[in-house]
Amino acid sequence: MAWRIFLALIACGSIAACNSDNNNSVKVNTPTDPVQSEAVVEQVDNSDAAEPELEEVTRSEPECDVETVNLLDFVPWQREEGWWVGEYTFLGADGNPNVSASWPYRYDHYRGFIHLEVIGNSIKQRNVFLYPAKAAAECESDQDVVGAGVCGDNGNEKVFSADQTASDCEGNLAGPFEAFGMTLSTTTTLIGDDTVLYQVRLPDGSFTQNQLTTLPPNNTRVRTAQGFFMGAPTYASYYRERKVTQEEFVQLLEETRQEYNILETDYCGYDSGGSPSGVTCDEHFGVTLGE
Repeated sequence: MAWRIFLALIACGSIAACNSDNNNSVKVNTPTDPVQSEAVVEQVDNSDAAEPELEEVTRSEPECDVETVNLLDFVPWQREEGWWVGEYTFLGADGNPNVSASWPYRYDHYRGFIHLEVIGNSIKQRNVFLYPAKAAAECESDQDVVGAGVCGDNGNEKVFSADQTASDCEGNLAGPFEAFGMTLSTTTTLIGDDTVLYQVRLPDGSFTQNQLTTLPPNNTRVRTAQGFFMGAPTYASYYRERKVTQEEFVQLLEETRQEYNILETDYCGYDSGGSPSGVTCDEHFGVTLGE
């Protein structure tokens, strides 16, 4: 078969010239010698006959109705849906664990609890991140905290929300994200069954985050994110997560709160910017987490 294709390519001059309705075959039309005959053939003058009209055939791709997309038809969203618990490290531009002037808690090792729900053509993501207390030796005063805790003794937590809907019929997503008093645009692109690229851009179109998620087929995922501002790198993150049941999620959340000595008044108490969230955990996740 290979030699026939090679000969066909030589005859055509290029692959593009060898168009065929059947991509698995190559047709080479070789003109035959004219048939010699002593028979007299009557010639018919058809000059007055009307030329047949050629009907133009237009092939178009079927239209995409994003309202009818079911994201659970795509393997990555089957793997991503559910309850997740993760171990996180967040680095600053210098490569060291991030230090925030407005959120005085540790970023070298902290934990995240995520519920990702797929509803038809949309995804609803609700997170709460739990942070250990700042090292006592680094506390300048007992007021170096957020809320009613004590620096060096009490940890704290933040909530985060993100919603996206299908942007096409290939499983990709888009949606707005509110942060820093601005509306940022987000896109999520599927790359095969095990890779997801999440991007966040500022109103001027520039990158603020590029995040890669890898989904091994074992109910785990690994995420790495790169942060930017005006083209300069500002942070990097390394997240290792595993899928759990809702019951395990609630249990591990409570155990981490006890380990980090987080006050009950601070549960889901602050938003991504460190301001009061104004919601309870049940309201944030949309389900009753406690008994």
